[in-house]
Amino acid sequence: MKVKWSGIVAVALVVIAITAHKVHTKHATVTGAEGLPRVLLVADLSEADSADACAEIIGSVREARQRGVSVQELSPDSKSEMLRRYRVLTIPTVLILDRGGQVVLRFEGEDRQTVGAVRTQLAQLH
Repeated sequence: MKVKWSGIVAVALVVIAITAHKVHTKHATVTGAEGLPRVLLVADLSEADSADACAEIIGSVREARQRGVSVQELSPDSKSEMLRRYRVLTIPTVLILDRGGQVVLRFEGEDRQTVGAVRTQLAQLH
């Protein structure tokens, strides 16, 4: 069987180009090079004043809003199409979206590790 090296090289170059583009796009979006990303919070917003992990997540998102980050808050029982679009099944859910509405980062639940990751990522948005 004769190997077509030019075809293999062409496929490899396409894969490398796509990977480089995705890495560059994700980095630019998260760092806000083309403007700040948007944050979507889906949570039981009545828990904002409680002393649980959900309240910490809500607080972190609201702090980001105070720094100028675009934030949208949704209740899990809202009729918003965004719940279906982003397949939100767990609350709280925090999504960091690029300017095109694509999910860059997704955080679900309220365990300590998730709370810390949400806080860290949102602190980087300014």
